[in-house]
Amino acid sequence: MSQSIYELLTGVKIEEATVEQLDSATGRTFVDRQSIEFWQGILTLSHVMKAARTYPYGLPIPETGAIEVVTIADSAVGVIKPQGDTEVWRVENIDVDNCNASFFDGTTASPITADGSGNLINNPPFYISAKCYLAFSNGSGSEQTPSIAYHKVSL
Repeated sequence: MSQSIYELLTGVKIEEATVEQLDSATGRTFVDRQSIEFWQGILTLSHVMKAARTYPYGLPIPETGAIEVVTIADSAVGVIKPQGDTEVWRVENIDVDNCNASFFDGTTASPITADGSGNLINNPPFYISAKCYLAFSNGSGSEQTPSIAYHKVSL
């Protein structure tokens, strides 16, 4: 074993460490007696990341509840998106305010509202992240302000 997980992630803060980095590190070793120390480091960091970013038992983090509003001009699109790569929000309520809403990954949209009706076809609660978030398309003829109520479930 040439490097420990601590050597591989030297200088990376827990809040900035990603699951992809841990996964990449695990690909550098085998499951055998010689790699026990390496795997102990991986498990320790995995538990620390989980404890630092989530509320016990996967519950919403109560002190992080908020309402997010986006103002969208007519014929424009606005997004509501968690900050950072590891934040996950549980959307508790959504007000589309005459817009069409979709889950969006930056390239492809998956509708939440029936086209043009504003009726929800996917009701909260649901989860959004920096990789799959909400996009609102406004074709109402005037400025709109869709909003969501959410709790963070991962920081």
